[in-house]
Amino acid sequence: MIFVYNLIINIFLIIFSPFLIILIIFSKKWRAELKQRFGIIDKNLLGNAKGKKFIWFHSASVGEVQALIPVIKELKKLIPQKEIIVTTTSMNGKKKVEKELGNMVFFVSLLPLDTSYLINNFLNKFNIELISIIETEIWPNLIYCGFKRQIPIIVINGRISVKSFKFYYLARFFFSNILNKINLFIVQSEKMRKRYALLGVDPKKIMILSNVKYSQEFNDIKVFKDIDKKNKKIIIAGSIREGEEDLILLAFNKIKEENTILIIAPRHLNRVNYILKKLKKSKIKWQLYSSLKSPGEIIYYDIVIIDTMGELKKIYSIGDIAIIGGGFKKYGGHNPLEAAVFGLPIITGEFMFNFEDTVDMLVKNGGTFKVKNSVEEVALKLKFLMDNDDIRKQAGEKNKLFIDKMQGTAESTAIIINEILINLKEADKNV
Repeated sequence: MIFVYNLIINIFLIIFSPFLIILIIFSKKWRAELKQRFGIIDKNLLGNAKGKKFIWFHSASVGEVQALIPVIKELKKLIPQKEIIVTTTSMNGKKKVEKELGNMVFFVSLLPLDTSYLINNFLNKFNIELISIIETEIWPNLIYCGFKRQIPIIVINGRISVKSFKFYYLARFFFSNILNKINLFIVQSEKMRKRYALLGVDPKKIMILSNVKYSQEFNDIKVFKDIDKKNKKIIIAGSIREGEEDLILLAFNKIKEENTILIIAPRHLNRVNYILKKLKKSKIKWQLYSSLKSPGEIIYYDIVIIDTMGELKKIYSIGDIAIIGGGFKKYGGHNPLEAAVFGLPIITGEFMFNFEDTVDMLVKNGGTFKVKNSVEEVALKLKFLMDNDDIRKQAGEKNKLFIDKMQGTAESTAIIINEILINLKEADKNV
């Protein structure tokens, strides 16, 4: 089956090669990206790689990188001399690794295209002793080529969403063969263990550890200090997606009182103008976050729209209730942990399948509430939490305590990786 997969990939590349050539000629950005996609690496870097052994971590984009970062930090504490390579499937993911890990990693790149030639070429350039794949990055040639070279392959923070599972299950005759070439699956929950098992993975290869994203260094998140809220209650609607803005605005309008403020942060800044058009037709007192002279001025408005990047994490520190977007429509939701760590009760939609286990556990723990895509339901839940101070605070505390209890998964994952490396050394000695 790997032959058929490679045949399809190669036909695809031949068909689209004229377009790739045009992009290389006319786009500096695409030239840089395609250079990495074809595994072209600086000769000086390759010279420095000679005689060294590497762990190769691969993650998709920013979300998966957030799971990877604490693992690498813990691993470097255990074995600081170990060289690490990281690949991602997006430029944003690559930039995140460079920013957060810096000199901890030897090399960061976009993943070469998943063809047998390019993956083997990449493996020829580095002496890889372990491949670690983050979450659901199932690239058949990456796995197959590593397996053929007898390189141990592990999945960490493993998860398969409901949507992905349906696809993989339909093609399980192919994916079962590929997945069983992986040596170990460290998955997020019993639910994920069952999904991998249904795809044909040997249950003996699967172990459960909680989501490593719980091990993020939340202490590094900047907070707003010395803001006098003047007894006002702040609702923070974070990562709101297209089609969810009206829901949030209408629900807030239903429960709005003099002491309530809504801070709305669209997931994509190009939606700010849409929100502004809606607000300009109303009598609500609003302001853009970028127009405030200081964050403390938030309390003088009914609604503040976040129109700058990188502010949401800080904003949660002054909130009383969080609404996490992306789950009221079928986008898959967004990360609730940044709100939970500040002790905010959380309201989400039903479609949080990208954070399925995390949200399910937060809901079960009593600090997070799933509601339907309904103005009335969102408004009722907001009103209930706003009117019941004790319940609201207890719900937020439950979210915070849950996160605190789940810390340490990254350390456990790093220890497992180190144990595998130790076992490899022992095996080499016995040969």
